Amino acid sequence: MSHHYSGPDFSFPHGDARLDFTDLYAFPKPGDASKSILIVNVHPSAGENPPGPTKAEPFAPEALYELKIDTDGDAIADIAYRVRFSSFENGAQTAIVRRVDGPQAAGTGDGGRLIVDGAPVSLGREARITQAGDTRFFAGLFFAPSMSQKKGSLRR
Repeated sequence: MSHHYSGPDFSFPHGDARLDFTDLYAFPKPGDASKSILIVNVHPSAGENPPGPTKAEPFAPEALYELKIDTDGDAIADIAYRVRFSSFENGAQTAIVRRVDGPQAAGTGDGGRLIVDGAPVSLGREARITQAGDTRFFAGLFFAPSMSQKKGSLRR
């Protein structure tokens, strides 16, 4: 999936680049096909020239970032991962990740089993990865050699 502007007027959802999912990657974990790696790119909130953030809050706290997964091919979600970010306070932002299984995964809302709580958002060049059981979670800026992107990933 690649989707670099939304809607008929080619603007960001609600005019906010932080809400625009641009790429989704899903693949088996190398060396352990029983686990999956999910990566979601959200439109960058960091600029190259001048370098630095374009928004104070890297992720929108009023938004629910959600990935729905259909495991049986019926076009209805069987698993949902829901990520909610805190407000940006004292130069920091955190994330809560929940997982919903079964028929409730097709719905919306903040429900679900808590799998990551209070994960720090990476704002600099150092990736701050949160480990909770067999889940690893990262949200924040991703620095490639020639570009800056905001990338969120959920690894299970």
